[in-house]
Amino acid sequence: MDDFVEIGAFAAGEGGEPGAPLYLKPHRIRSGEQTIRITVQREPARAGIDPHRKLIDRDRADSRGRGESTRGALTNRTSIR
Repeated sequence: MDDFVEIGAFAAGEGGEPGAPLYLKPHRIRSGEQTIRITVQREPARAGIDPHRKLIDRDRADSRGRGESTRGALTNRTSIR
């Protein structure tokens, strides 16, 4: 893989759904393990790669998560094959 894919971080929403986007921008994603660090204004509830599911994905659960958060800075590590 060597494509631009949206990376998003979202505030908490109602009923377990993602809330307002705190960060939503395309990043160049290549095959293999990568670390993407973003800084947002407040604590994110979720972050992920391709949050609006524009790409075909066989395992959606591996594209999002809480990541590592420190005072609004969030790191989400995902391995892309």
